[in-house]
Amino acid sequence: MAKHKNKIQLMKGEAGFHYLALVVMILLMLFCVVPLVLMLTVSLSSEASLVKGYRFIPSAWSLDAYLFMWAKRATILRAYGLTIVITIVGTIISLIMTSMFAYPLSRKDFKPRNVIAFILFFTMLFNGGMVASYMVWTRLFHIKDSLWAYLLPGSLMGGMNVLLVRNYFNANIPYSIIEAARLDGAHDWTIYSKIMVPLSKPIMITIGLFSALGYWNNWTAGIYYINNPKLYTIQVYLKKLMDSIQFLKTTDLSNEAVLLAQRSLPTESARMAVAIIALIPVLIVYPFIQKELIKGMVVGGVKG
Repeated sequence: MAKHKNKIQLMKGEAGFHYLALVVMILLMLFCVVPLVLMLTVSLSSEASLVKGYRFIPSAWSLDAYLFMWAKRATILRAYGLTIVITIVGTIISLIMTSMFAYPLSRKDFKPRNVIAFILFFTMLFNGGMVASYMVWTRLFHIKDSLWAYLLPGSLMGGMNVLLVRNYFNANIPYSIIEAARLDGAHDWTIYSKIMVPLSKPIMITIGLFSALGYWNNWTAGIYYINNPKLYTIQVYLKKLMDSIQFLKTTDLSNEAVLLAQRSLPTESARMAVAIIALIPVLIVYPFIQKELIKGMVVGGVKG
C-alpha cells in the first residue's frame, strides 16, 4: 500500500514538473515571438502614428516602409544575391576546416592534441583587438574591397565550434570503428571523409547553421573593409540605408521641398522593415533543420 502511494506521489510530482516546464517554455516562446510580432506591426505602421510609441495594433496602417524598400529593389536584390553566395561558400569552408581541425583532437592516439586544444581554448579568451586585426587583414592579406573581407575575418572557424564537433566525435563514434578501419588499411583522410563526416550529420547541421547565421548577419566586416557599394551585402546595405535616412532626418536644410521629403521618410517603420527583410531567409530555413539542430547541440555539448 505504501509503495502504491509513493508511486502515485511520484507520478503527481512528474506531472507537476511537466506543467511547470510547459509554462516556462510558453513564456520563453512568447519572449521570442512577441518582439517579432511587434517588429512586423511597426513596419506596417504610418510614421506619424509611431510618434506616440510602438503599438501591437497601429492607429494607422501604412506600407510606406515597404514601398520605400521596393523603390530600391534592384540594389537590394543584388545585395541579397551577394549575401547568399558568401553565406553558402563561407559555411562550406567553415564546415570543412572545423571538422578537419576537430578530427585529430578527437583521436586518442594523437599525442599533441592536449597542447593544441589548450591553444585553441586560449584564442577563445584572448585576441589582439580590432586595430591589430584590421592592420593584419588589410596590410598583410590585402582583403580590403574584396569578397575575402566577408569570408576570412572572424567567421571562418570558431574555437567553440571545434570543441562541439570534437565532443560529438568522441561521444557518438566509437573508437573501435576507427581501429577497425585502420586494420582494413584506411588512411586518416579515408576515415575522416568516409566515416567521421557521414556519421556526424546532426553536429554538422548545427555548426553549419551557426556559421551561416554568422555570415548572414555579418555587417561589421563590410563597415570596416568595404568601400565599394557594389560589394555591399544585404546587412551592410541596409545599415548604410538606415544611416542615410537618419542623416536626412537630422540634417537642418532650408529647402522647403527637402524638408517635406525629410518628414515623409519612414524612419522607424523602415528600421523594422529592414529587420523583417533580413530575418525572412532564417525564418524559412530554420524549421527544416530544427530537429537535427537540437540533436547536435545536446550531444555536441556533452564533454567527450
